[in-house]
Amino acid sequence: MSIQETERTGVSVEERNKKTIRSVFDTFVNKGDFSIVDEIYSPDMVDHQPLPGAPEGLEGVKYTIAGLREGFPDLHVTIEDMSAHGDHVVIHNTWRGTHLGEFLGMEPTGRFIEFQGVVVWRLLDNGLIAERWGIGVESNMLSVLGMRRLAPASRGAARAAARRTVKPATVLLPLPEGRAGRWAQVQEELAGARLRAYEASRRRAGILQESFAVQELGGQDVVVLQLEARDPAGAAKRLRDSEDPFDVWLRQEAGEVFGTDPWARLAQGGAAEQGHSWSSVTAELAAKD
Repeated sequence: MSIQETERTGVSVEERNKKTIRSVFDTFVNKGDFSIVDEIYSPDMVDHQPLPGAPEGLEGVKYTIAGLREGFPDLHVTIEDMSAHGDHVVIHNTWRGTHLGEFLGMEPTGRFIEFQGVVVWRLLDNGLIAERWGIGVESNMLSVLGMRRLAPASRGAARAAARRTVKPATVLLPLPEGRAGRWAQVQEELAGARLRAYEASRRRAGILQESFAVQELGGQDVVVLQLEARDPAGAAKRLRDSEDPFDVWLRQEAGEVFGTDPWARLAQGGAAEQGHSWSSVTAELAAKD
């Protein structure tokens, strides 16, 4: 909502900006609805305290919250106080969550954490979020976990460490005769009409990359599903148990095609050895054996 629109509706710029920041926590952080990011953030948004390893812009915003929700699946932030001053909004909030997933290279401890912080936001005239500063949020969280605060000079090493903790997991799904067309339609929807929902789903689950490749093994067409995450089994469990409409739809479609839930198989450890890859060469060797 632009300044002109706020004047026409009688809503002050400050109230408009406060409503936008509330939605950051009510919808994005607490519910994991990543679709709202493109609606309320400026494309060149600058987060001055992102999670180490985060890219620039909107992808960095999504990366940070995905990482937090992966480490703390029940993450919930309560806004204790909020004030607006021109194009800035200041909030005092309380963060709560249980450390059930890997976070910044730290294995899950099962500990419930609670800490406070102050966040300052700057919004543009059109109402989109342009900048964010966390004051005490990062240091308080790391202190509660017993981790050191990351100095600016160490962030490059943290990014590299974060990349090293990514693990692949693979499952092979025989493609029944007559189902190739149905699967091709699902892939078209994932790349087209359902792309945003698909991306949001994978970020919620903590998946950094997922691919589906059709290979021929011993005369049988097989879909090779590979995903990469810091905790592949945990990510697969979140997809298996999710009640999000998109996740339910994709599980049903996969069940119709393959007769099984691929992510349930990954969650149960029904995966190929990590790092194993399939190619046309291995397919030919399998056919000869």
